[in-house]
Amino acid sequence: MKILKLKKEIVNANYLMGDFLTDNDYSLLVNYDCDVYDLNGKLLAKFRKNVLSEKKLLDCVNNVRDSIVKMDNRGIASGKVQLDKTMNRAGSHIKENFKLQPITKDGRKSKYKVGNCVLNGLLGYMDRTVMMPYCRKTAYTKNEFEKFKKAIPFIKEVDDKYKELIPEKWEIQNQYAKATDNNYVIEGTTFTTVTVNKDFQTAVHKDVGDLKKGFGNLSCYKTKGSKGGHFVLPEYKIAFDLGSTDLLLVDVHKWHGNTPIINETEEDERISFVMYYREKTIKCLSPSDELKRVKRANNKL
Repeated sequence: MKILKLKKEIVNANYLMGDFLTDNDYSLLVNYDCDVYDLNGKLLAKFRKNVLSEKKLLDCVNNVRDSIVKMDNRGIASGKVQLDKTMNRAGSHIKENFKLQPITKDGRKSKYKVGNCVLNGLLGYMDRTVMMPYCRKTAYTKNEFEKFKKAIPFIKEVDDKYKELIPEKWEIQNQYAKATDNNYVIEGTTFTTVTVNKDFQTAVHKDVGDLKKGFGNLSCYKTKGSKGGHFVLPEYKIAFDLGSTDLLLVDVHKWHGNTPIINETEEDERISFVMYYREKTIKCLSPSDELKRVKRANNKL
């Protein structure tokens, strides 16, 4: 097993936020098993080649492919807002660096801020948000629950590898999962939610909303004609060449992003999976109590 200890090459990488990376943003491309630490001994990543089942991966892809739709709520990860990359929204708007705030027909600012449009899916469960103030199944999980269940063996396999490779982080997350109403935890795992990305080059960002005490992961399905999409930690000038059946466990609270994804034909694609525990899910009540909570709030309006 190769162990890498890396110096932080960029002391303050805040200026990279929202930028898209290229092959010039790393000096080391990893395509072999290794553990990566900073000079203080803090774990940055564990990368393993061909440790996931191809059959389970394909079963997952085939059953969740229809969850992937155009979305405009990925914020910084989708890059600085460009009007030609947003959904066609009538009326005026207020443009910020990473979000567009539409103005409603009656002249009010919309509560819903949007960003550039990307192909994205969401599986599992969600905690309360401004737009949907109750804990719930994601739309795809609710509408296609049988298909969602067929994706669980692959999700569980990633969780099992997480437990094997970083047991101390997994156990912290497991304690959160056990303390959470089981209606909001993916069965047999420590995850509540899976984000699915298709051909999505993420801009430089740090993940938010996931369990800070846990650890991030990334897996993907790539056809032979899909190139690039390397996962980069620009502060450390390192990138990972993630392919089908590979697993990257990585500190997603460091600045990170992808290099461009180049598909040789229209049939080629890269579909990635990010599995995590949503930190606020521990506050979720049972589904019936969540409904009562919403009704009480509506009655006060």
